[in-house]
Amino acid sequence: MTASKLVVHRNSKWKVRPSAFSEMTNNNVESEDIKNKPEWLNEELFREFLEEDFPNFQKISQFYIKPAVAAGENYMTVLLRVEISVEMSNGDKETVSYMVKIKPNVERLQVMIKEWQIFLKEHTTYTRYIPKFECYYSEVGRPLKMAPRILLPQRKHQITDDLLILEDLRLRGFKNFNRHTGLDMIHTKAVLTKLAQFHAASAHYALEEEEFPAMYDQCFTAKRDLFQDHRLRIGKIFRENLNLYGGVEHLEEKMRIFAETKSDPFQMKSERDPEEFNVLNHGDLWVNNIMFQYNDDGTLKETYFIDFQMGRYGPPAQDLIYFILSSTSVDIKLQYFDYFITYYHQKLIENLELLKYKGKLPKLKDLQMSLFKHDYWAYTTISTLMPIILCEARDDANVDNLLGESGDEFRRAMYRGPNFVKSMEVLLPWLDNRGAFDL
Repeated sequence: MTASKLVVHRNSKWKVRPSAFSEMTNNNVESEDIKNKPEWLNEELFREFLEEDFPNFQKISQFYIKPAVAAGENYMTVLLRVEISVEMSNGDKETVSYMVKIKPNVERLQVMIKEWQIFLKEHTTYTRYIPKFECYYSEVGRPLKMAPRILLPQRKHQITDDLLILEDLRLRGFKNFNRHTGLDMIHTKAVLTKLAQFHAASAHYALEEEEFPAMYDQCFTAKRDLFQDHRLRIGKIFRENLNLYGGVEHLEEKMRIFAETKSDPFQMKSERDPEEFNVLNHGDLWVNNIMFQYNDDGTLKETYFIDFQMGRYGPPAQDLIYFILSSTSVDIKLQYFDYFITYYHQKLIENLELLKYKGKLPKLKDLQMSLFKHDYWAYTTISTLMPIILCEARDDANVDNLLGESGDEFRRAMYRGPNFVKSMEVLLPWLDNRGAFDL
């Protein structure tokens, strides 16, 4: 493994406007999660990586832990950036950094995360499946990367809780796109290309190697519904604001019945229907879980996915609906929706054929029919995910206000924000015309 080294390109020219990118926080004020970080999250945990990467390693001169993202950018887990200044025996100095994911301090969320097996699933995806998927492409002469490297401590540490250590992609120039802006055509097609590669490799794996284990039957692996109260609460707030979304008040009763009757897709078990084309869905493919790298001239170079904690085996309609509705610019998401599906299908078939997939190749019509069959993902995307994505920066954007009993002011603000309102003005009529709110 190679540690991420800090390299600053002072003369980089960007063709994409700077406002299109999400800024990582530089906040040095300790959050509650950092103040209450586990004792084992210290410089000794990283010493073995440094000794392996730097033959002349002598000592750690500085060790910092900072929030990796700003408030409102991440809710499920705590994402930290560990920055380490290293001194060598020959006097040279290096700065390295790592991304660290740990559980939050919120007790309610800790219970959910434990039952949902979030860390186990993400660790398994990073260590078992992604390396295998990438190997498939190398074997046919088309090497590619799908995600950052995971770093696995080999020495004995007193680690008493779930932990993921990943390379810091920021130091290789990777950036998130601004979640309020939504992806343009170039970035959307790049994501669909990478998604088709990921899906094709997973379909090949399931056919040639083994079935994905039962924990991939659900995004949230749990026997009981820990999210019902929250879903009903935000569904009510959503409907209370229909008058803001351009004359769609007539949908109130239909949306109420749908929200109170339809099962939560995140916890719904995959049918594993052999008559359908199935893949390993990323499960949480929205703009903050996608990172982009650029050439010196500002053109797009590489696309990586992160946060594989909600993977689910099933039809690719899940990822397609979730991603296109949530993360593309409002100006293109519906105008080019069918084009995006066609583009993805073309890339999917190209990669299935490249990998010599022996199963039945899905037709475009099959994919379109699957999108209608599984369009229940649309309501979940617009009611649960998009309010978070499009919410303006707020000091009270935290998991307590998102899920807690006293967070109604924050939750109402999410459904009344200008970006969300603009999106609902076009999405709600379109989805209703497709029958997406019919039971």
